[in-house]
Amino acid sequence: MILHPGDFVLGTTKEHVEIPHDLVAAVEGRSSLGRLAVIVHATAGWIDPGYHGEITLELSNLGAAPVALTPGMRVCQLVFTELRSAVTRPYGKERGSKYQDQQGPTASRIQKDS
Repeated sequence: MILHPGDFVLGTTKEHVEIPHDLVAAVEGRSSLGRLAVIVHATAGWIDPGYHGEITLELSNLGAAPVALTPGMRVCQLVFTELRSAVTRPYGKERGSKYQDQQGPTASRIQKDS
């Protein structure tokens, strides 16, 4: 697909991740795409302890030139941080988490906020 200047699309990782209760992860874009002014997350770059599923990416082209994105292309990386101890309330059903086990690009579920 071609991501044109000013475009915003939801994408997804092909990997299914499972974050243990003593780790947290952050989605970061690759510098090669950053140099083309493509960002991979607008605000949702944090992956909570206990989350499992695919990661929805918020892809934007802030540059002046179209950028080609291809299936399987490496567009992001995860940065893990080890916690001092496991969290007591991990991401999941007990917390009312809206995106557990998501597959594919998942649109906002803000209407489910309580």
